[in-house]
This record gives sequence, C-alpha cells and structure tokens, in this order.
Amino acid sequence: MAKGQNGPIRRRTLTRDKVVDAAIGIIDEHGWEALSMTSLSAALNVVTASLYNHVRNLDDIRGAVQVRTMAELGGRLRETAMGRSGPDGLRALLDAHRAWATDHPHRYRTLTTAPVDRDAFISAALDANTALRTMLASCGLPPENTLDSAVSIFAAMHGFVMLVNTDFLGDELDLDVIYESVLRGALSSVGGPERTRGSV
Repeated sequence: MAKGQNGPIRRRTLTRDKVVDAAIGIIDEHGWEALSMTSLSAALNVVTASLYNHVRNLDDIRGAVQVRTMAELGGRLRETAMGRSGPDGLRALLDAHRAWATDHPHRYRTLTTAPVDRDAFISAALDANTALRTMLASCGLPPENTLDSAVSIFAAMHGFVMLVNTDFLGDELDLDVIYESVLRGALSSVGGPERTRGSV
C-alpha cells in the first residue's frame, strides 16, 4: 500500500466484473449507444488505458453485457417456472419475460444485436431455453418439437416487447389487449386453451 502525506493511500481495485457492472449502469441509465470506453472510464473514475488490463476492447464489454443480460433473464424465467406447468405455467413465463424486459428496457435492447461472443451467449441462454422448453413439454408438445416452438414464442414476445420499449406503438393502442393476442397465439400454438386474464 502506498503512503501519502496524510497516511496510507488505498489503491482502487478494478476487476472485470466491476467494469461490466459499470457498463450495465451506463446502459440502464443512458442506453446502449452511450456505452464507450470514455464513458466507462469516467464512470469508474479511472484512466481509459487501465480498462485494457481487464477487457480487450469495447466489443468485449458489450459481449459480457449481453451474456449477463441473457443469464439474468434466464434466471428470472427459471425461478418463475419452478412448481408450474401447462398453459398457466407458460403464461407465467411470458408474463415474467414481459415484466423483466419492461423493467430493464435499455439493457434488454442488448439482446437485439448479434451476440459478440456467440458460444458464451448460447450458454447463458440455457436457463431460458430449458425453462421454456420444459414448460412447452408440460403442455403436451413432443420434446422434439419444443425447440422450434420455443424460438417462435420467444420471437413473438421479443417483437412485442421491443415495439413497446421503443414506443413504436405509442399510446393510441391498448398494449394489454395486444399482449393478450400474443398470448393467445402462443397458447394455441401448443394446443393449449386460449385463456387470458379477462376470460370467463
């Protein structure tokens, strides 16, 4: 530990996790485009050059954020799936997807770009894929068909969430009504009853 005029000076300990944490903070507050090596060094109060001791470049950081985002969403879906099954369980998963994406709109947008580290991203998506495919199987879908259905349902949910998060739909339409239509399509695609919260 170095010494100054007023006693010991504690050196800042920077780690890769702290760099990624700071990157997520910038994205959550200002959006995906605001992330740069300059904004990151300012947020961490370090010189830009010191970041390269922990990350290769900006793409490396973006890839890490994508992996962290996918893993966090997958964790939420895994927790939601526990103890649930059938169409009601599938609905709960889709509700959880919508809620997480709505709560973290800027970070969720990181999932709209091609993965920087595809292998790591696929590994991070394991919880989400397993939760959704297991739920689809519990709805009676043959296991060999769950992957295609899971991708289709994720695509539908992803499209809806992005239209909402980017304010593309504005406030002229009832978003809950549109969401219920997405849900009916998801449930009917696996042969489940087309039930919604407003159903009798």
